[in-house]
Amino acid sequence: MSNISRSLHRDLGYFFIGITLIYAITGFILSARGLGWFKYDYNFQTNISKNISSENFKEKLIDEAKSGKFDYIYNLGAKSVVEKNIKRLTLSKEENSTLYFDYKYMHVIYNKNSGETNIDYKSYPAFLQIFISSHLSTNNRAWYYLAMVYSVVLAFFALSAMVMVKGKYGFKKRGLSLMLTGIIIVIIFLFFSFS
Repeated sequence: MSNISRSLHRDLGYFFIGITLIYAITGFILSARGLGWFKYDYNFQTNISKNISSENFKEKLIDEAKSGKFDYIYNLGAKSVVEKNIKRLTLSKEENSTLYFDYKYMHVIYNKNSGETNIDYKSYPAFLQIFISSHLSTNNRAWYYLAMVYSVVLAFFALSAMVMVKGKYGFKKRGLSLMLTGIIIVIIFLFFSFS
C-alpha cells in the first residue's frame, strides 16, 4: 500500500503540476481581489444607438459588446465576465437625457441624444481573466469536469500521504500531530472569520 500510494502520489503530482499552479495563482489573486491587485482601469468612449430607454439599455449594450465594439474590454475569457457585469448594472440616476449606470467596478454614462457612451471598467487583463474564470467555473463549462477530477485527486493526495511514509516520520507518529495542528489552525481562522 505504501509503495503504490507513493508511486501514484508522485505521478499524479507531476501530471497535475500545471493545474495546481493555475489554482494556486488564481486562488491568491481572488483572495486579494478586494485590494484591487493586478486590476487595470479601462476607460473609453464609444457611440451606440440613440434614444435607448433605461429598461432596454443593458441588453443593447451587451449586443454592442458582442458585435466587437468593446473588444478593448470584451475579449477572450473576459467576455462572460463583462456580460455578467453589464447585466448587473443598475440605473443610479437620470438627468438631462443622460443615464448613469453602476455595478461595483463598472460605471457607464450614456447620453440618449448623441448616443455617446463612456465606460469606466476595472478588471484583470484578459490573459489573467481566462484563468480566474476557469477557477470560478460552473457546471455548464468544460473546465468544471477537470476541476471535479482535480478535487478527487487532491483528496487522494491528502489520504495517500497518510500511508506513504513509515517509521518515526510516518503518519501515526509525526503525521497525526501535524494534521491535528493544521485542523486547529483552520478552526482558529474560521472562528476569527465569522466573529
